[in-house]
Amino acid sequence: MTTLAILKARIGSEIRRPALTTQIADAITSAITALEDRRYLFDETRTVSFSTVAGQEFYTQADSAFIPRLQKIDYIKILIGGQMRPVYPEAPACIEEMNYNGTQQGEPVVYCYYGEQLRFGYVPSDVWTIRIGGVIRMPAPASDSEADNPWMTKAERAVRCRAKYELYEHVLLNPEMAAHFNPENEDGPTFEAFAQLRRRANNLQGGDFVMEASEW
Repeated sequence: MTTLAILKARIGSEIRRPALTTQIADAITSAITALEDRRYLFDETRTVSFSTVAGQEFYTQADSAFIPRLQKIDYIKILIGGQMRPVYPEAPACIEEMNYNGTQQGEPVVYCYYGEQLRFGYVPSDVWTIRIGGVIRMPAPASDSEADNPWMTKAERAVRCRAKYELYEHVLLNPEMAAHFNPENEDGPTFEAFAQLRRRANNLQGGDFVMEASEW
């Protein structure tokens, strides 16, 4: 098991700069930020759910803490009369016309995600359960000792390599090592670690994984 404290110590040891505690912590944060907008196995979920409110068309963090953390929506279902029904994606402008200034209410059949809010059309006219399957932004560890954070376990190698790039590029000013750990260097450890992480998800999802440098 790796924690943030263990990762900090390992990076300090591997770059032979254990005294750079603040810079190492900042580099880990930057690495996670750079990695977090991709799909992995650990950031997929089907457990985001909340209830609609009659007459409410917009849904925010106040309705579910996961809504602003959504990175990709695979599907949305609504439970009506004991049956799960699909709610389909639609362009924001179309829902704007469809809801007619929030006056057209009924069973939601479409949705859009705009400004970190979910909007349904039609405006829900009753209380129904919404379930979302998709990808959420996974938070970094809240403390040095937090256990089982996926960035420190499943994605540890990718975070560690990317953090070294941040250190060599911006702190240690070592062009040779920065180039070695540059995430766009297809022969380097950062690119390979990220490719391995993505390949695991791809293998289970049944696709053919090809990563381009531009993915970084």
